[in-house]
Parts: sequence; C-alpha cells; structure tokens
Amino acid sequence: MIEESKKNLAINLMRFPLNGGGTELITDKANSAIRLYGRRFYKDQTPVEYLAEFLLAFASPKQTSKEGCYQFKLNTNDDEIAHYWPEDRIALKLFSLFSSSKLETRHPAHRQAYLAALETVKERIGGTKDEQEETLRLIQSLFGGFVGVAKNRTWVTYSFLPVTTRLLARELNWLHSKATKDKSLKNWESIASYSYFAHDRHNFMARGGELLYLQVVNLFAQQDANEISALLKEKEYQHLAKRMNGLSIRLEDHLRTMLVESSVQLSCLGDFIEGTLDEYKIKLEPKPAYLGWVPIVSRTEGLLFAMEMDNVCSSNIGTLEKLDLLQILCCMQVLRSLCFQARRIDETDKYTQGFVGNYAWIVTDPEAKLGTPIRQMAQSSFGLIEELLYRVLKNNTILGAGSDAEAEKHGFQIFRKLSKEIGLVVPRKGAGQRFTLHQGLLRFLVAALVTPGERIRLTHFYQRVFAHYGIALGGEQLAVALNWCGNEADGDSYAVSSSTAWVEEALQQGGFLVELSDAVSMVKNPG
Repeated sequence: MIEESKKNLAINLMRFPLNGGGTELITDKANSAIRLYGRRFYKDQTPVEYLAEFLLAFASPKQTSKEGCYQFKLNTNDDEIAHYWPEDRIALKLFSLFSSSKLETRHPAHRQAYLAALETVKERIGGTKDEQEETLRLIQSLFGGFVGVAKNRTWVTYSFLPVTTRLLARELNWLHSKATKDKSLKNWESIASYSYFAHDRHNFMARGGELLYLQVVNLFAQQDANEISALLKEKEYQHLAKRMNGLSIRLEDHLRTMLVESSVQLSCLGDFIEGTLDEYKIKLEPKPAYLGWVPIVSRTEGLLFAMEMDNVCSSNIGTLEKLDLLQILCCMQVLRSLCFQARRIDETDKYTQGFVGNYAWIVTDPEAKLGTPIRQMAQSSFGLIEELLYRVLKNNTILGAGSDAEAEKHGFQIFRKLSKEIGLVVPRKGAGQRFTLHQGLLRFLVAALVTPGERIRLTHFYQRVFAHYGIALGGEQLAVALNWCGNEADGDSYAVSSSTAWVEEALQQGGFLVELSDAVSMVKNPG
C-alpha cells in the first residue's frame, strides 16, 4: 500500500514540459506549492492578468524566427528550455499611460521622453494645432480606456485589457531605487535598457496565465492519453467526446480571430503609435520569456478548460463580453486546478460519483437567511476545501526547501482571495464565508458549459455543472456533495427536499431557462 502510494505521488508530480524552467529552478528546492501545482500560481496576480498572460503566451512567437504565433504548441526541441518571445509595448504604454501613473516613480527622463513623444505623434497628425491637440487627447483617452490594471503602480507595469494582440504586453518593472542612484541617467537613451526596465521579476504577470497555457498545450500534446480516453466514456462526460475532433484547431482559430480580426481599427491605431515612437522602444536584443511547468496529470482539468473556452469563444457575442467571460473562466480554472491536484495527493477524503475531481463545492442562494441549512452547508463546504488546500501543503512527501509562507502564497491563499474577487465566496471579510452563485456566475456557467444554440434539460445542466466544477446545486449531485462533506446520515433526504427555485429564477431572469411544462425545463445558450 505504501509503495503504491509513493508510485501515485511520483506520477502526480511529473512535469510537463520536462525541461520547464530549465536549470532556473530545481523542483526539490522549490516550495511545496510549486512542486505540487507547477510554476506557478501566485496570490497577487489579478483576474485580468491571468487572462492577459494566457493570451500573451498563446499569441506570441515560440521561436526567434517569429514562428509559433497563435498556437498551443511550444515549437522547442527536447533539450531546449520552453520559451516564447513576448512584446513589451513600452512605447505605447509611455504614450498612453504615463500621465496617469504614480508620480513618485516618474523619473525625469520618463517625463522628458513623454513630452517629446507627444510632439512626435502630433507631427504625424494633420490639421491645425488645435485639431492636433484634440486628436492627441482622443487617442490617449481611447487607449487609457483599455487599462485593465493600474492600482498603485508605475506606468510601465500597468496592464491593458487584452482586446487585441497589440495590447498584449509582457511585464516590465521600473527599478526606481536603482535608477535614482545613477546620476548619469539624463535622457531616454540612457535608461532604455533591461538594466532599469527589468523583464524577469514576475510580480504582476506572475506566471499564472503561463501555467494555464501550458495546461492546454499539455492536453493537445497528449489528448489521446489513457485517462482522457477513459473519462470521455463516462456518461457525465460524453458530451465532451462529441466535440474532441478538431478542438485544438477550432480553439486556436477562435482566439486568433478574437485578437486579430475583431479589433482591426484599434490594432491599426496601436501600430501607428508604436511605429511613430519606434525610438522609444528598448533597443537591446529581445529577451525570451521562459515557461515553467505543470503536472502532466493536469491534462484532465486542461480538457475541461479547453472545452469551456471553446464554448465561450464560439458564442456570437461581442469581444468585451467574451473577455469578461474568459476572465472568469481563467479564475475558475485556477480554483479548479488547485482542488484537482490537492485531491490527487491528499488521500483522506471520499470520492464523488459523477465528478472526476473528487471534491465538492456546495453553493447557496446569495439571499439565504442566516441559520438556514443550505447556508450552513455551503459554509461548511468552504471550510473543508480550505482545510484540504492547507493540509496538502504540509504533506511530508512533497515538502521542498522553500518556506511555508511562500508555499501558502503560491497555493492556499490564492483560493480564498480569487474566489472572493469573482464573487464565488462571500462575504469578502468577516465570519460565515461560504460558496454562492450570483447571476453573473450562473450566466458564465451557461456560456461555458452549454454549446451556443444548444438546449439541455435543467437536470442535465445541474449534472454538467457538477461534472465540470464539483458545484452541487441540488438533487443527486447535492446528495453526493453532502456525503463527501461528511453528512451521510441525512444527506440523501435533505438533497431530495432541497429547493433550487433560486437557481431557476436567476436562469429565467437571464433568459436562459425555457419552461416546456410544469415538469420539464430546458437551459439554453442563445449564443
């Protein structure tokens, strides 16, 4: 039994790609969260930056020859460190974001370059002086409106909403303390190097999006793996089998179309600014971004992620709506990945019939009164998940040389922070924290789990939500979830009598529920 457990552990910690991270980080010296989940999830990465980093890795070249754009394929040899070549968009950021950035991190050379850049752009704009000024302000306002994350940062670390490839940018950090000590820095030419704009800190684009990208690459590299083939034969996952054929090509095409063809005018304007301000780019040899690794076994959750992304991307909705849904999807995938891998290592809990992840999230009506049974169960469910994620980091078999505090930042703390940011867990502060689903998350579940134009029975929708996320809404799935949470005695009877009226009402308000009769309701994704 012990030998079998060690064998399973070794399998669950195997890496993809094998050269992920290269010699940059030896697995045994990493903290337990990195050893367990891959390199890496980090608690300070924001939802929009998970998506932006994922799309940046997808859209960027995977070779110095600029090949491999818009692919879920690494295009590297077995003896190479997996990498890609992202743009930094520093000229566009200087033009668009400098004026709204943190004052104390603006170096005099930044201000000088910014003012000169404005004059350079104005020279390329026709019309009178007043018309040039007005056009300049409009262009700056336009790009400023696509800021995804600013917070208390300097301009170069701002993130754009990933509306188009031209707004995808790697993280650069301005080394302000180092720069202020160097009295020789007088102009842009003296600071425009990687000595002062560091490309390898990963403070905000913290590799979480890269990890999600590698999960999908891992899936398509081995999509005929035994566990995938076995999963698709299960009745709860047969809806996926019908759409496996051509999934990689279809998904690559959907994402490329969204990034390239949906925002042509914005892309052209970005090209105009960057072309005009070519002298403000970093002139040194471009630096590759080195990818980390994911557990090979994560191709299971990678399959669910890819299928859900395909549903969202194939919807006939606007680009901004798609980005909003994809942002939620990336967050949900992080939460799901943490729980999936934790359950593979932690062998103390029961299995969940109808869900390959073998955990459960019991959700409650956002308006449920204090003291109601379902609210208490949702609270208990959240507590058990947190205990699982904390306990697995202390497992002696995966402990590395890294600190416990860092391990918690890379694992345990992410679940609480991210689930609250998207409203899956409430309240944000205080006692009684529990799983819930607001209308926006229900809309997301319809968009991600129901193919555009498809109609499925409400009971099948509940089954699908459980099969993908372990979210128990009622009926049979709630009974399984209650049993997993330790409520065997009255789990079945409570699940049968529990009301899902709040779910049906929210679906109906969103236009996703079609009632054919008193006994039959259908969930539809209008696409």
